[in-house]
Amino acid sequence: MNSSKAIEISGLGVHEKVGQIVMPRLDFNDAATLTLAKTLVRDFRVGGFIVFGGTRQSVKETVDELQSISQIPLIIACDAERGAGQILSDMTLFPFTMSLGAIGDEQLVHDEAAYIAKEMMECGFNLIFAPVLDVNTNPDNPIINIRAYGDEPGLVSRMAGAFIRGCQENGLPACGKHFPGHGSAGLDSHLELPVIETGLEDLTDCDLIPFRDAVDKEVASIMTAHIALPKIARDALPATISPEIIAGVLRNRIGFDGVVFTDSFHMSGINTLGDEGDLSHLALKAGCDVVLDPKEPYRLLSRLNDMASTGELSKEVLNVSADRVLSLKKQWLGDSTSVSSPSAGKAEELIDRIARGSVCLLKGEKLNSNKANVFIFDVTNSNADISKTFTDRFRDAHIQIRSASLSLTSPADFHPEGTDAGEAVICLLYTTVGAWKKQSKVPEYYKNILRELGNLSAETVLVSFGSPYVVRDFGNFDTVICAFDSLGACQTAAAEVVLGKLSAAGTLPVRL
Repeated sequence: MNSSKAIEISGLGVHEKVGQIVMPRLDFNDAATLTLAKTLVRDFRVGGFIVFGGTRQSVKETVDELQSISQIPLIIACDAERGAGQILSDMTLFPFTMSLGAIGDEQLVHDEAAYIAKEMMECGFNLIFAPVLDVNTNPDNPIINIRAYGDEPGLVSRMAGAFIRGCQENGLPACGKHFPGHGSAGLDSHLELPVIETGLEDLTDCDLIPFRDAVDKEVASIMTAHIALPKIARDALPATISPEIIAGVLRNRIGFDGVVFTDSFHMSGINTLGDEGDLSHLALKAGCDVVLDPKEPYRLLSRLNDMASTGELSKEVLNVSADRVLSLKKQWLGDSTSVSSPSAGKAEELIDRIARGSVCLLKGEKLNSNKANVFIFDVTNSNADISKTFTDRFRDAHIQIRSASLSLTSPADFHPEGTDAGEAVICLLYTTVGAWKKQSKVPEYYKNILRELGNLSAETVLVSFGSPYVVRDFGNFDTVICAFDSLGACQTAAAEVVLGKLSAAGTLPVRL
């Protein structure tokens, strides 16, 4: 860290300390974002930014400019459990995390994380909001699901530990999420507050295991979950603002003394409960250090400064949180050194290894027919021809196919065309997870059509791209295959398994 900034850190006033504990968004889909960001740096000394949108070049240029005007190094982070391509349009996107759980190879996870770290640092990021430490014990979880490594805490711990090492050994501090565990939730906390009736003993025996292991592996930071656990937290408060959960469990019981970020304050699981300033104050008193992604950052910073000046925000709480943030910066945000670009070829190799190693054959065998009627069920609202990679691979293999894509607005009385003699029926089912989107569950009329297709006398194949849980209702298919992502490499690998050109090597990391 250069000396001029180190001097600033050593003697912060109250105003600067308040700035350090707030981390607004830098949204490249909003033309006003850079102007506001500069204002927040100059007027409030904000601690950093969470990035949304942008490209490699636009983020690099903007981050360089903001770092140059900030007297204290800024934390620049984004959600990148699948790589920076999750947020930036022209960077690498890896398959969903559950793909790696299906493979169970720690070295592969480490290699993926090392690649992600190098690519992110090259364009100015210096912290990653990953890995997901949630144990996905609820098959109907609409927002964790395939973002988790699996439903067994030992597997999650091993895979997440390898991810943490891969990032931090390459200079990028990690952030385990979402404490104390979002895997048993049945609701999306972006939309509403999930209430989980789990006691501390059960939580300790499952959800807390990956967090405890991550702390043992010296993970740099932890992010909270906007979930309520009324058997642990009084008044059914969300974990983010619960002293019993953050101070009591994470700080005292587990012994974590690093930086705790709240989850985004744009989420309805927190921001519908009251005033943003009051909720932020509660989060800080509960043991959190950084209020992440407030809806009104200028107003919030002004309010927290007022609270600090009157003593409503205690000097002790402010000092402890600001000190933790500054300690992280001193440890990780050193002088910027030239970061070598990771090779695009390496990314393709990793994606291919993950895709080919993760396909799970739940029942059945390779396709016997040389003709197929392909039905496409796309729950992801994709505007593109989502199945093109899969169907092209069949054509390359000289399989005669005809395909029909069933729109989400298809009438419920849809009936499949009759199949020709010797023609297989292949159903491709695409689901995903994403904030506010509700795309992990199959609509009932899709289910009815799938059951009808699965009962045909023809050779029947179901391939799920996304949530593996959706295949539970369709045991009548002759062959059932799970991949965990619709990326081209995953579709190619699944197609090759159906064609018998690739053996399915994945082990389903969840119970159906």
